[in-house]
Amino acid sequence: MVEEEKELGKVKIDNEVLASIAGVAATSVPGVNRVIRGLVSGIKRVIGKGKETGIKVVLGEGEVSFELSIAVEYGTNIPEITYQVQKKIKEEVEKMSGLKVSNVDVIVKEVRPPKREIK
Repeated sequence: MVEEEKELGKVKIDNEVLASIAGVAATSVPGVNRVIRGLVSGIKRVIGKGKETGIKVVLGEGEVSFELSIAVEYGTNIPEITYQVQKKIKEEVEKMSGLKVSNVDVIVKEVRPPKREIK
């Protein structure tokens, strides 16, 4: 959790909020099918014991790093998509939290058929 003392009191940003920002940023990149949750995160969501995103957040002194696994759509350029995911997460987290993003590790674990648009 990030905590900062302001003129009117403390401001705290929970790690889950940082993970959520990163997850939304990642899935906004064209060609990203989804963020993959780990087994423990999936079990916790099913039994209602947590809202884990499957994104690892590591806080340092005034900075943050992320590790996440994604599924990409078949036919996409994987090196380009992972670069765009890293760039988008860095931009959004820095803009929304004020923290410096030092590292974004992206692991591609699945290739899936493209999402179909509902008509």
